[in-house]
Amino acid sequence: MTSLFKRALSKVLGSAPTPDAEPPAPAIEKPAVVMPAIRPAPTVLGARRPLMASSGEVAGFEFRIGDKALDSLARNADSAGQAAHVAAVLVSARLVALGGRIGFARVPAAWLAHAVVPKNETGTLIGLDFDPAQPLSPEALEAVAAVAAQFRAVGAKLAWDPVYDLGAQPDYALVRPAAQQSVAGLMEALSARPDAQKDIPVIATDLASVEDLEQALQGGVRLASGSLATPVLAAPVKRVAPLLPEVGRLSQLLGQLSSGADTALIVSAIKGDISVSVRLLQRMNSASFAHLGGVASIDQAVLMLGRNDLQRWLSLMLTQFAGSRKLSSALQEVALWRSRLLELLAIERGEKEPGRFFTLGLASMLGLILKMEPAEVAATLSLPPEASQALLEQTGPWYLYLRTAQQVESQTASDVSAEADGFGSAARVQELSGQAWTWAAENTLREAPAKPAA
Repeated sequence: MTSLFKRALSKVLGSAPTPDAEPPAPAIEKPAVVMPAIRPAPTVLGARRPLMASSGEVAGFEFRIGDKALDSLARNADSAGQAAHVAAVLVSARLVALGGRIGFARVPAAWLAHAVVPKNETGTLIGLDFDPAQPLSPEALEAVAAVAAQFRAVGAKLAWDPVYDLGAQPDYALVRPAAQQSVAGLMEALSARPDAQKDIPVIATDLASVEDLEQALQGGVRLASGSLATPVLAAPVKRVAPLLPEVGRLSQLLGQLSSGADTALIVSAIKGDISVSVRLLQRMNSASFAHLGGVASIDQAVLMLGRNDLQRWLSLMLTQFAGSRKLSSALQEVALWRSRLLELLAIERGEKEPGRFFTLGLASMLGLILKMEPAEVAATLSLPPEASQALLEQTGPWYLYLRTAQQVESQTASDVSAEADGFGSAARVQELSGQAWTWAAENTLREAPAKPAA
């Protein structure tokens, strides 16, 4: 009876019937389990670097496979893993291209043969990295050329060093400094190119500093990418000109806000600065504040905006006095990205006042933009002690936010560091970074100063 009940129940639940008495299972010697090599997981819309244009603006973003993954996949000859990572950087670049900017995907040239060519790749720029220490066989080079031609046929642009023959000229010549080579040496080598290559626009990548980026773009390079990490304990800054009076007046206003000065005093100070007054009214009557129904006075604008948002807006205005720097516009966007990223990271960790971390992020870029000493930046923005400690000493409870931003910039963020700092995972940090870039692009456009009439 029990046996019949068990069989009926097994039919209802869909499981195999249980026999009345199971024979003993024969002893089977199981083979040793060989675990496959751990494959680094590819990340879509992961680590990115701004791609700077000769106009001085952020033209798009560069995506590449991390160094650890490159070494691991190459060492294990893991073609499936290589294909997954190539697909990830291509998808990331494609998503950026859909947003109207250049999506630049850099992959090892030999790995392009693993790529799946989509129906449409318009707006995507694919950079092929050749390793002189590991030359490709003629067969491998032919396979790369065939896939490159397929990508071109669906709208992609291709960049590689023209010394490698892929049966056609690249859309861009892809160059990077050799070991110990200065940007001046790189530019000299470019000027010595054969005449047939001199009309090919140049992309320079893996440049070591903002100064190198500016030098390359001023020297005729069309697009450039590289390190934007700014060491907090920087060498003394050589200022080519005194700070503009506007910077001094904004610093005074920020100091009054931080010291808790009466709102009436703040309103009076803003009214005494025509430039700030006009900009504030323009902002409060922009599309972002259309729901307020229009703001007609400084008193009303300050009341509607609130002291915290007023302080943030005045801090952002400081980034617009970068003078004649080649990358002034791009650096403003990078500053907004870093500021917003620190704020989002603070929200992620449950900080009570995440807006203060926005100011810390801005402070970490302001010295580079305005050529100010870090201590001068801390005083200008009236930073709280924890922020000053993080900025000037690279220590303290707030420094982990700056360190995380620098890891994102240098593409060294890892799950270990992200978990230790309370951000969950490297993927989550990259997700927040993507949100910050979107915010920075939108606010750079909105905060751009009006151009004078011709």
